[in-house]
Amino acid sequence: MKSTIYFHGGAGRVTGANFLLDTGGAKFLVDCGLMQGRHTCEQGNWEPFPYDPKTISYLIVTHTHIDHIGRVPKLVREGFAGTILSTPATKALAGPLLRDAMELLTNEAQRCGKPPLYEEADIERALSLWKGVDYHKSVELQDKVTLELYDSGHILGSAMAKFSRGGRSVVFTGDLGGGNSPLLPPPEPLPRAQYLIIESVYGDRTREDGSRREELENIIEDTAARGGTLLIPAFSTERTQDLLFEIRTLMGEKRVPSMPVYLDSPLAREITSVFVEQLGRGNIFYFPELRFVAGVEESRKLAAAPNPKIILAGSGMSSGGRVLAHESVVLPDEKSTLLIVGYQAAGSLGRRLLEGAKKVELLGADGRGVSVQVRARVSSVFGYSAHMDGEELLEFINKGAGPLEQVFAVEGEPASASFLAQRARDYLGVKTTAPEGGEKSEINF
Repeated sequence: MKSTIYFHGGAGRVTGANFLLDTGGAKFLVDCGLMQGRHTCEQGNWEPFPYDPKTISYLIVTHTHIDHIGRVPKLVREGFAGTILSTPATKALAGPLLRDAMELLTNEAQRCGKPPLYEEADIERALSLWKGVDYHKSVELQDKVTLELYDSGHILGSAMAKFSRGGRSVVFTGDLGGGNSPLLPPPEPLPRAQYLIIESVYGDRTREDGSRREELENIIEDTAARGGTLLIPAFSTERTQDLLFEIRTLMGEKRVPSMPVYLDSPLAREITSVFVEQLGRGNIFYFPELRFVAGVEESRKLAAAPNPKIILAGSGMSSGGRVLAHESVVLPDEKSTLLIVGYQAAGSLGRRLLEGAKKVELLGADGRGVSVQVRARVSSVFGYSAHMDGEELLEFINKGAGPLEQVFAVEGEPASASFLAQRARDYLGVKTTAPEGGEKSEINF
């Protein structure tokens, strides 16, 4: 049996995950994500897919981060009419996240002189094709291929996708959690497979020892002592919920001063409600200091709210959303802190701030572009990343190294993917490559 894996996105770069498994008798797509970077309206998102969407039988979604689902409605718009499969939690999160992405994309498209990437009707059509599949439930697809999902521990509902046929298997990891979430179990061990397509976001980094909660505690205490604002650009899914849980714990145990905590993201509030429902542990995110910010006008008034205070707002890479207006106020203030808690794509505003930019251009509270001097402290806590680090990725591969015939390192910047691939070859003796976008590989499957 011969099959071909096509690396149409998420290869040679972190975002835009889009992999095609062609068995000769059927075509299975894994993820269909948005390409992210300096601009939301990256040209690649508007270009036609390098395959005919009408020929795809199944789309398997590993999780709901926009760099994994952001082009699903576009796929439907261009003719996909097959079945979309994911865990039930991923399906529950998809609707609100896609609608929020559509609003942001539409605004950016107008600014860039592009047509809408998709419309509400395309989202509704995609959701009508979407079916939830529990972990470990074997699903018969086509061409004698079966699918089984395993918990990847990355975000709520995230999964590895294992395709099997004739006693041989291919596993796509999606994103792998670092096992440090207070809300989720650690990733399951790698299921037995001959081929592994593995993420490599932090393939060349090692997480420092120490407690991320203690780091967060120190940053909150320091900012409060200086009488400033702690601004956290946070992804609405998982990162926000992790942070709310951690801040709730710190304030409940009186390890940090009590102060208002503003969640300035209607989307994050909606996603948090889904978490409460899916986790079944009660409202573990609420605490007396928490304030939900509704409208834009209320968001603008936060600048005048007394310090110290904490603001969580999207987007996580400072690539859009309400956080930009807050950054125009917070970044010039030497008493305040910008805390980065997740991966920042190359070229994104968050990445430039993390790399020490002293002056940035962003959107002010009045909606106009403004040049801002960076006087605030820019801190990062790597421990809040929802990804395995390089050592953990290598160990993950090692546990499945016995039957593995080939590994493909994807969803990483070139240096990160190549570094992980080299280490897997050198230390584990496993044939490992870091494919570029547009490459393909024939496998015995």
